[in-house]
Amino acid sequence: MFRRRRIIVAVLAIIVAAVLTLGVVLAVQAIQSVREGVGSPPPVAESPEPSAPGPVGDAGSGGCPPDTTRVAASTDEDEYEDDEEPVLTIEVKNTHSADCLIDVGTERQEFVIEHEGDTVWSSRYCESTDEDAEGGSNPLVFPAQSGKKTSLDWPRVPVDESCRQTAEAFPAGQYELIVKLGDEESEPAPFTLKGDPADDATDDPGDDAGADAGAGEAEGDAAGEGDGAAGEDAAEAEDEAAD
Repeated sequence: MFRRRRIIVAVLAIIVAAVLTLGVVLAVQAIQSVREGVGSPPPVAESPEPSAPGPVGDAGSGGCPPDTTRVAASTDEDEYEDDEEPVLTIEVKNTHSADCLIDVGTERQEFVIEHEGDTVWSSRYCESTDEDAEGGSNPLVFPAQSGKKTSLDWPRVPVDESCRQTAEAFPAGQYELIVKLGDEESEPAPFTLKGDPADDATDDPGDDAGADAGAGEAEGDAAGEGDGAAGEDAAEAEDEAAD
């Protein structure tokens, strides 16, 4: 009887110990779950790396950086007859390693013709002063290491800075084209005007009149000499008849 009681007590002790152990385990797990769920900061999103800035010009406008714009001058022929109009061309180049903006507005462009070191014509001489005329700023995107061209026909009419015609035509000879875009200036592009319409004009009428007058004087002198000789011969004949 006593032995049976001891077995029962031992079994109850084991059960109580198991229950206590299970309770402790459950309590620990509950505490850990509470700690994990409360106060955990959210995962930090990885910030994207900043991209490299593109080329910028004045005030970050996206214009090409200084010293990366070049201009070049050219003509469609090397020589021109007196009835041919040269085609003048300006090429604007972006020498930068990235795409960027260049302002190619007509107000920033200039075509200049020089002869023997002097400026004899400029596209500025006859520019319109009308405020409504087309022109002004014209920024264009130039791909890296690329260029764009524009041309005009030169009428070969000499004018002054007020657009007043000063002569019938330019004389034959060597000329140079220089193009400008803002502060950028090209190297000279040489060409030749072979003919001058003024050379086809007739000789000076004054020279012809002088020549005619000279011929008249010579004829008069010859006639005078002839008349004098005839008079002398007649006088001699009369003397002989009297004798």
